[in-house]
Amino acid sequence: MVGDFQSDANAALDGSDGAVIVASASDGVQAGTLSSFKYCQENGIKCILALSKMDRPFLDIESLLSDFETSLGMKPVPLQTVRNDGGEFQGVNSLFRFDSNGEITKANIEGTEEAWMELEEAVAMTDDDLLMEYLDSSTLAPEQVFHGLQNAVRKQKILPVVFTSAEKNLGIPELMDVIAAFLPNPVDVREDALHAACESEEGKCGLKPGVEAGFAARVIHTTVDSFGSLSILRVISNGCDKDGKFESIPHSVVNLRTRDTIKIGLTAFMLQGKERVSLPNGSRVLPGNVIAVPKLPDSVHTNDILTIPDAVSEEESEISIEVSTRSLTPLSRSPKDVPLMFCATVSLPDTDGKKSGKGKVNSGDDKLISALDAISREDLAVRLEQSAGSLLLHCMSGDHAKLIASRLKDRYDITIELELPPVQYKETISKPVVNVEGRHKKQSGGSGQFGVCVISMEPLEEGAGIEFESRIRGGVISKPFISSVEKGVREQLQNGGPLAGYPVTDVKVILTDGKMHSVDSNDFAFQSAGKQAVKQALSKAHTMLLQPMEQTKFVISDAEQGEVNSVVSRNDGYVTGSDSAGDGSGQIEIGAILPSASIPAVSDALRAKTGGSGTFTSEFSHYQAVNDEHTIKSIIEQSPHRHE
Repeated sequence: MVGDFQSDANAALDGSDGAVIVASASDGVQAGTLSSFKYCQENGIKCILALSKMDRPFLDIESLLSDFETSLGMKPVPLQTVRNDGGEFQGVNSLFRFDSNGEITKANIEGTEEAWMELEEAVAMTDDDLLMEYLDSSTLAPEQVFHGLQNAVRKQKILPVVFTSAEKNLGIPELMDVIAAFLPNPVDVREDALHAACESEEGKCGLKPGVEAGFAARVIHTTVDSFGSLSILRVISNGCDKDGKFESIPHSVVNLRTRDTIKIGLTAFMLQGKERVSLPNGSRVLPGNVIAVPKLPDSVHTNDILTIPDAVSEEESEISIEVSTRSLTPLSRSPKDVPLMFCATVSLPDTDGKKSGKGKVNSGDDKLISALDAISREDLAVRLEQSAGSLLLHCMSGDHAKLIASRLKDRYDITIELELPPVQYKETISKPVVNVEGRHKKQSGGSGQFGVCVISMEPLEEGAGIEFESRIRGGVISKPFISSVEKGVREQLQNGGPLAGYPVTDVKVILTDGKMHSVDSNDFAFQSAGKQAVKQALSKAHTMLLQPMEQTKFVISDAEQGEVNSVVSRNDGYVTGSDSAGDGSGQIEIGAILPSASIPAVSDALRAKTGGSGTFTSEFSHYQAVNDEHTIKSIIEQSPHRHE
């Protein structure tokens, strides 16, 4: 659950009661395993660990389980032993057996005794009563171990482990048995939540788990194409009729987030793999069912809760109680934003294949914007932004951006060009200049144009922007023309400095003197004079480049701290501090200041160094002088604003 699809995985998990974390036995502990387990632990999602690819040679199971224990912080407890023949994986032996009467016994198979004792001890350690009995008699009945394991999994105190080989279809039936026996069903999860609610002052006792206030469902996924949308719903609870049977899908529901009333009942169907199974009118829907509803309004997003109009206030009350008691269920888990670590400008190519306006948005891009909006409904890790006439695409990575471009081509026949967004450099001065004249004079018959201004320019502290002051005395320039000079000064500073043509900032311009003519002076003449004065002043001042700097926060494991520090240093940044992430995950947060220009390279390096598990967020911090001569030369050469 990492990489470019983390938000999709989060949404699916948020709508689930239990999860199977699949890890490759041949590859060992991977970033996805750690992220999945952490997310489940934080959000009350019960899970089991399934080791796949058990048919690979030279596997050391004991060492592998030890690595998982170290990385996850919880001891994985096998519910099976592995059957090998000459080192080749032949299947598994389950530790539990069920006789024809449904009685639970332990398996009496050679090689399972040690695994049973380990399981027995692990279960005993999760419950005080079981522990006392275990210490007294040194053993527990199989029924006690079985039910104790169920409770321990529901309380997230044990991580059961099973062994599989998908290629040889071994261990799959046993995996299904473990899912059915130890992962909670939806009614169990609602029962736990209601029990916690009853213990709170606001709780309502006596409700039947799975029924409660009536129908409620969570949108766990949305797909959008040129034919419309398809929303996948996971049913949380439903009402019962007078016979105690669950009711059918209601014809109308309310979106708790928007309060919109939506029609759903007549178009819903069930999903069985790729098959769509229609739901005849009156079909009963149980908690845990997954249903699909086509063409819901655009206002319905992934993670929305849909419920019946009569239950809105009760469901909101239940959500509040679950959050306060930390009894999180698919009803109350709030969506979590994933860090979007990549940004690109989006443009349409012209018919001759050239880019249209370097990412500029124009009236012909409505189809593109509409298509990207549709994709952002489907993919929670996509965000659009229109800035200074450019269309910016925020997503997880460069590969993610390419995938989005592929979707646009396949679904909407739209071809796009992606470029890194331009870095917003600026220029400033480091020393003052005084008494610089700007003159505009033109005479071509009739009324002429005349304006003269004298300015001084001095540097300001970082972030001060542009200041203008008039020290005109004696009316040598009238007030309206002083405003004209200021307008020309500000416009010329925005037009760019002499180094690379980037806007000039953090300067103070002082108007000290000037001349005007009673007939020929006008607004245009003094605007032009102000511009000429600024050009002259900047040519005499010592101009330097400023680059935007980003306040960046990395979230990584402690073992990766050295790698991240190295990445920051190589990209002309510096670390400002580090601390524990504060969520009990064992991860740390590293603060750093980095040039905006280096963020794409940092994103790629972080993914490479951490295997996709590390994340970072960044926001603008301040502007800082560029001192490296090679960097300055490169910025000037690549500037699209450079004055020739």
